[in-house]
Amino acid sequence: MEFIYTNPTGLTDLEVLEVGTQACTPAMKFGPGVRDMYILHYVHDGYGTYAADGRAEPIGPGGLFLVVPNTVHSYWPDPDKPWHYSWFGFVGTMAARLAKQAGFVEPAPVRTPEPDVALEPLFRHLMAYREEPAKELLLTGLLYRIFGTLAVPDDTPPLRPDVGLHVRKAVSFMNARYADPIGLADIAAHVGLDAKYVCRLFRQRLSMSPYRYLTDVRMRKACRLLRSHLLGIAEIARSVGYADPLLFSRMFKRTIGVSPSAYREMARRENGTDSG
Repeated sequence: MEFIYTNPTGLTDLEVLEVGTQACTPAMKFGPGVRDMYILHYVHDGYGTYAADGRAEPIGPGGLFLVVPNTVHSYWPDPDKPWHYSWFGFVGTMAARLAKQAGFVEPAPVRTPEPDVALEPLFRHLMAYREEPAKELLLTGLLYRIFGTLAVPDDTPPLRPDVGLHVRKAVSFMNARYADPIGLADIAAHVGLDAKYVCRLFRQRLSMSPYRYLTDVRMRKACRLLRSHLLGIAEIARSVGYADPLLFSRMFKRTIGVSPSAYREMARRENGTDSG
């Protein structure tokens, strides 16, 4: 076994506490037990099994499994072809969200990406960071890169192939500028068409108005921010293009069906966090 322990950096969003690599023997089983941090494993070669919450998932070369803090779990190598894996141990306020975006879903967070997803080089030379003076920041940056490589698409609905160039251009503009106080005139000016004609195109292609599409974009972004628990309602309102928090709250309830504060409380309960 080879590993590196890092020094505390004060980073709160994401902080790597350790990295390591190990070629296991058939007897090297962990658990059942719990850990106090997330541990992301990547299997270079060989085979093994990860078990949590009554589910056991076999994992082979190119597969990953995520240990979730304070969750009872076990993992063990195949007796004939034991695995060789590398790992990141990490914590942070963004850790759960990043793991979810990367496709790790409890109770048994296991992934085997497509062969063209180039993860192995990112895990191959972790021990080379041992002598780097800024290894903590470099390893945290590498972990962000791994999560970015694994990230599943966001919840923005894909456009049909027949939506047309002008509608695609308008949609791209709204997805990029939703945090600004843009309106129909701005959208029409961006695509170089009359505002009424833009509305007609949207209704023909997407069965909604540009205003409705922009509102949906803003509310999807607001839902993400509310689930993160990092910003207040007024800050979230400004972050998605509403200078008036009361107007934002009315639009959110009209679109989502509950108030922003009620949505945040629901997210807290789903995540099992303390509402206090």
